[in-house]
Amino acid sequence: MSATAVARIQSELQEWLCRHLAAQLRLPYESIDPAERMSAYGLDSVRAVAVLVETEEYAGFPIDPEALWDYPTVETFARFLAEQMADRPEYSEKLNG
Repeated sequence: MSATAVARIQSELQEWLCRHLAAQLRLPYESIDPAERMSAYGLDSVRAVAVLVETEEYAGFPIDPEALWDYPTVETFARFLAEQMADRPEYSEKLNG
C-alpha cells in the first residue's frame, strides 16, 4: 500500500476518532486536539475500553487493549491503526484496486 493511501486512512481515522472521542466525553468536536493526550480530556480506563471496542467495530479487526496507552493521542493512535490496516489484504485491495 502506498504512503499516500496510508496517510488517507490515517486522516479518515483521525477525523472519526476525534468525533467519537468528543461524543464519548460529551465535548465539542472542535475542542479535541489530535496531538493532545486523550487522557487530558478525561479518558479513563472505563471509557477507553468503550472507545477501543467501537474502534474495533469501525476498523473491522481486533486491537491490542494496550494500544490506547501505547499511542496516547488521537494522532498516534490513528497512525498505528492506519499502519495495521495497511498490512491487511482487504484494505490493500480496496485502496489500490
